[in-house]
Amino acid sequence: MVSDEAAGVKAIDFTMANTLTLPRQRAKESTPDIKVQTYWGAVRAKLLHDKITVAAILLGLCMVSLTLAAPWIGNNILGFDPTDIDLRNRKAPPTWAESAWIQFEDFSRTCQGSGGCTWSLLPAIIPQMLSDSATGIRQCLNAGPGNCHWLGTDYAGRDVLTRAIYGGRISLRIGAYVATLSIALGVVVGLISGYYAATFVDDIVNAIIMTLGSIPLLFLLIILAGTFPLFRTPEGLAFLLGIFGWMGVSRLIRGQIFSIREREYILASRAIGASIWRIMFRHMLPNVASIIIVVAIFDIAGAIIAEAGLSYLGVGIGPPHASWGNMMQGSLGNFTDAPWLVLTPGIFIFLTTLSIYLTGDGLRDALDPWVKNE
Repeated sequence: MVSDEAAGVKAIDFTMANTLTLPRQRAKESTPDIKVQTYWGAVRAKLLHDKITVAAILLGLCMVSLTLAAPWIGNNILGFDPTDIDLRNRKAPPTWAESAWIQFEDFSRTCQGSGGCTWSLLPAIIPQMLSDSATGIRQCLNAGPGNCHWLGTDYAGRDVLTRAIYGGRISLRIGAYVATLSIALGVVVGLISGYYAATFVDDIVNAIIMTLGSIPLLFLLIILAGTFPLFRTPEGLAFLLGIFGWMGVSRLIRGQIFSIREREYILASRAIGASIWRIMFRHMLPNVASIIIVVAIFDIAGAIIAEAGLSYLGVGIGPPHASWGNMMQGSLGNFTDAPWLVLTPGIFIFLTTLSIYLTGDGLRDALDPWVKNE
């Protein structure tokens, strides 16, 4: 009898033990693994979620790939060199559109009279122009390299498309050089000015920035580039643009450093005896890295547009180098009889800067931790 009671007590204890421990085991087994997302992981997720930014990055990579592969494309696909001159084929229209261009010129001559354009001709010539262009494209696709000028020729008989993809090498290189130089100078000066804010060091830096900012930059660049041939090379022009383009970056970095220099981790670094340079470059600089990345991307686009403007004015990249800016130099006067000379470099500049600006705008949102994906 006693043994039966003892056995019953043991059975109850065993059941209670299982009853008490089983929920813990189930809870432990059913607890999902919590994935910890890092800051850069969140940035990558935001970028992939933003379809416009992804498309802009792909467009930018396509433009960079075209310019990097310019020698191979020119030799094996287009069959032309950017310096090949053919004066007998000056300002020729695209080979596939020669017939269509003649019909368009006939129509445009009717617009030169006092009666205005003869719009009634358009319904008749547009289908014929499209048909002739389609036939010309098929013939160019079947022709070998060197037999078709896809975007026509310039005033010296050089292939416009070949010069455009070669010109991107110069323009993009200048953009990268200018962004690197201006960011390097602006970050260093901004760190020093922000760390020593409200001191004589900050006053000296602000005086230099105000002095350089008061100089009419366009006239200064025109004078220097027109006087010294060194500044008409890609490296010289990039140095000139970069050495006068760091002030805005410096002011932006100064404001950010001024706001974080009194935070707890900075005070703790000072308390343990960290050097000034270690505090600035090890603790302060990473906190403004996202701003620097966005500004650097925008500086590339700004440098490309600045180079194009200076080259168009005749004080930028000089011959024999081809850039998008000097391709447009002198072309606006021929816009009516050779519009491809203006449209080709203009389209390349537009697509490149558009991709850069959209990428920078997407990165600005992705690097901001307060902006959430919708």
